[in-house]
Amino acid sequence: MKIALVTLLSILSLISFKLHAVETDLQLNLNSLYLSSDEVTDLLNQTGYTKEELLKKLVPVASKYARPGISNYHVGSAALGESGAIYLGVNLELQGVPLNQSVHSEQFAIANAKNHGEKKLVAIAISAAPCGHCRQFMNEMKDAHTLQILINDTPPQTLATLLPQSFGPSDLGLEGGLITPPEIHRAFTKDYSLNTLALIAAYNSYVPYSHCKSGVALQTKDGTIYAGSYLENAGFNPSLSPLQVALVSLVTDMRDYDEVVDALLIEQSNGKITQEDTTRAALKNLAPNARVRVRQVDMND
Repeated sequence: MKIALVTLLSILSLISFKLHAVETDLQLNLNSLYLSSDEVTDLLNQTGYTKEELLKKLVPVASKYARPGISNYHVGSAALGESGAIYLGVNLELQGVPLNQSVHSEQFAIANAKNHGEKKLVAIAISAAPCGHCRQFMNEMKDAHTLQILINDTPPQTLATLLPQSFGPSDLGLEGGLITPPEIHRAFTKDYSLNTLALIAAYNSYVPYSHCKSGVALQTKDGTIYAGSYLENAGFNPSLSPLQVALVSLVTDMRDYDEVVDALLIEQSNGKITQEDTTRAALKNLAPNARVRVRQVDMND
């Protein structure tokens, strides 16, 4: 028993060392889940890694920043944009609301990329094969079939390989454009009003199915505003609400939910769907002291 215990402690120590070595080797001091193309270039030069190797190394680093409030199961991912930037992803599990309000790590990374104005993702590294929910969500991107999926030490696979005979935008006569450069980015200064940013986020929605645009803006105690656009999916259920995307922005900057003091949802008036009840329920648990307001606006073109 004593020998087994010593062996187990040695293994745990080795695992801990390896995780620490990843951060030390990469010389990372993460204060954001976003790495600019210049930062990525610096890391590649410092480590000698290929882009594929760097993405895989970043997965366990990202997972430590996950917020799995229900399962306590940490998941991380790292997506490479056509711009050269890397967008880290983590899973978010929101207590007090249905499980379908969770944000999967791959969804986080993609929303993170969209919030930063990325035009296209070329590869994403994850610790295990993506679930069907995430495969369907990734399939909403233009040219999604070419996306490279990197899983541990297995050879790269395309999304088309992991999602054969897929159903997506093209089956509904659409091109798909989940990743399109938005006018709004992840964080803004006090120079922008909550109303303006929520409205811009709403107009930047990807809503080819319901046509019900909506956007959420969250203001923290220091006046910083984080905004998110509604992102739909051909399978409906994998869609991300504007609040979920706004929370991606917030968490990308390592901010806490309870830092939110003001929240505004702007959505299409007289729409077929509404985000109000879900938004209020989630924020009641995440930021109980925040003021939550809703505006309905006619945004028809």
